[in-house]
Amino acid sequence: MTYQIRIIGDETMNKKFITAILASFLLLVLTACGNSAESSDDAAKKDKVTLKFATAQSDTHSLTSEVFKPMMEEITERTDGQVEFDFYPAEQLGKAADLYDLTSDGVADISFYISTYYPDKMPITSSLIGIPGLYSTSYEGSVTYHEIAQKDPVLQSDFIKNGVRPILTYNAPAGELWTRGKEVFVPEDVKGMKIRTTGEVLNKATVALDATPVNITLSEMYEAFDRGVYDGINLNAQSLNDHGMGELVKYGTKGVNFGGSGTGLIINENVFQSLSEDVQKVILEVGEKYTKSNAERTDEYVESIFKEYKDKGIVIHEITEDEKAKWSKFFESVEQDWLKEKDNPEFEETLKAFKEKSKENK
Repeated sequence: MTYQIRIIGDETMNKKFITAILASFLLLVLTACGNSAESSDDAAKKDKVTLKFATAQSDTHSLTSEVFKPMMEEITERTDGQVEFDFYPAEQLGKAADLYDLTSDGVADISFYISTYYPDKMPITSSLIGIPGLYSTSYEGSVTYHEIAQKDPVLQSDFIKNGVRPILTYNAPAGELWTRGKEVFVPEDVKGMKIRTTGEVLNKATVALDATPVNITLSEMYEAFDRGVYDGINLNAQSLNDHGMGELVKYGTKGVNFGGSGTGLIINENVFQSLSEDVQKVILEVGEKYTKSNAERTDEYVESIFKEYKDKGIVIHEITEDEKAKWSKFFESVEQDWLKEKDNPEFEETLKAFKEKSKENK
């Protein structure tokens, strides 16, 4: 059926009336198109993204239950289901030493890295966190380094240039010395021992003690110690306990602070940049939240481990002030020698910034 509009009256008025109708019609069309475009944009932004999340830790590891899974759940919830995850724990997607590269190459989207495995790719982090005496608690180390890792030179040098970005930082509590046959009080007590350790700077420190560094991965550590491949371990109490080493050690120290390790979560930079700004913000905020909460949890857990070990009959020697002074003097010499060897202004700048910033996080 065809409808006709009949205009009666003055010709000038008729023209004005027709023009007004046409203008209104055009406005309705443009508005409809605009709404359609906006709807398309909104739909595109809400397209679901599934990220491959890979770790070396088992599905029952404390980091998995207390950090990785809650993080994934919170990110999914805060993005209204836009971001989901495929989770690959226990080296299902690749060995621990390969996860950084796998994320850089895009095989994994997010993964857990251990900086000491990558001295070439992470020239600052891989040895900075291992400097003996740099920090004591997980909170002090983790929060301080998380802040520093979000800025240059570390952000560019150790992450972005390799195609990844840090989203969570976990500095294990400072290392202690654990043995089966000899109790350790001062640096001289380590002479002649074979010590399991990791990282360039801690290897150097062990050699400076007239001891032999033995580099064995965490997964091989238990069996090697049980077979007598090494005499003692430089490791924090949480990692020692998580790998069942409490069954083997007889002696331990508390308060030596013999270096740590820089670890955490990274995301592929191309994947990160493909996400909307709102999603990027959520991921970074959740990462910072769990950096802090995990560090607090870790420090509480470590204290409970020391108590548990004492109750089991493991001899835990708390370092006295006089003994601490001897360790500090030794650590200062290790740091100065390492700075000379590195001869890297960016490393020295970061070390200085870490020391200043850590005072706020003690």
